[in-house]
Amino acid sequence: MYRVAIVGAGFITAKRHLPAWLRLRRDVRVAALCDLDRDRAEAVSRQFGVPAAYDDLRRMLETERPDFVDVCTPPSAHADIAVAALKADAHVLIEKPLAEKVEECERVIYAEREAVGRVEVAHTELFHPCVIEARKRLERGDIGELTGMRIFYSTPVTLWTTDPAHFANRLPGGSIGETGPHVVYLSQAFIGPIRDVWVQGRKILPEYPWSPFEDYRLELMGERAACSAVLTYTSKHSAFLLELWGTEGMMKIDMQSKVIVNYDRVNQSPWGIGISAVREAAQIASSTFANGFGYITGRFRNIHDRLISEFFERSVNGLSPSVTAEDGLETVRVMSLISERLQPPMERTDSVTSGKFLH
Repeated sequence: MYRVAIVGAGFITAKRHLPAWLRLRRDVRVAALCDLDRDRAEAVSRQFGVPAAYDDLRRMLETERPDFVDVCTPPSAHADIAVAALKADAHVLIEKPLAEKVEECERVIYAEREAVGRVEVAHTELFHPCVIEARKRLERGDIGELTGMRIFYSTPVTLWTTDPAHFANRLPGGSIGETGPHVVYLSQAFIGPIRDVWVQGRKILPEYPWSPFEDYRLELMGERAACSAVLTYTSKHSAFLLELWGTEGMMKIDMQSKVIVNYDRVNQSPWGIGISAVREAAQIASSTFANGFGYITGRFRNIHDRLISEFFERSVNGLSPSVTAEDGLETVRVMSLISERLQPPMERTDSVTSGKFLH
């Protein structure tokens, strides 16, 4: 029986990571939970039946000797925790981003090279069934050669923009530091290494002065394709939409409803447009029915279940992680380029900042 310790007792632990580990109960025992807030660690431990709670990382590692350490803290602590866990001979799963700074990522990579454990970065959306399916369709040429993509990501304003104490408002560049990595690593998965970056941030909601920006526009330039992205934190609504287009067609993906549609409209006549619309509607109806059946029968696993079970299986079988520390470093490199151009608007004469990096 393998022993797991989780560091951090916040939302992502209680709602995502801890339940996923508990579903591996045939092979795994969640032995301990650690958080600087001892009361919170004890409360979550009692809720899920975790036998031990700590507020001291090193004491937990020395006492529990975990085989796996799952890092679910704010990014500023990721590197120190990961290095300590690697030195304790544990495999390490780290919530995105790998760290806040490139230099911290490099510390983790160096420590991994000297350790027996491996590091996986939780780029969770890569385990999303729509992303997996879209990559398969691209590989078989459904839309020809990829020539571009677009992402729209709306995070409800009440999730953290309205909360002056939330760590996301203190990240480099503001809220984009929390959800921006999803946009970056998804772009990297489809268009490859990102070479150039253009970014614009706008302050929309002056009633929340602790939030640097609530509207971001990105252009992420690969060698042969680009991704345009909008990230907004101004609405009460949540949305996560992807579009991929190629030389022979286009895909539209709703990440939340898990609907993926091939879009083909080469004929601009009323008849051609009508036929195209009917085909799209049929795909939406078919996907909606299949997804509903999957939810009802319990066939669907959430993406954290997929991530954690695959991380566990690959680790115990001596295989390389699905998302390596080097992959995490590349995402942090791009995020660093973005945040460098996003100075708080109070330091400027206007409320917009933009720029382009060539790297």
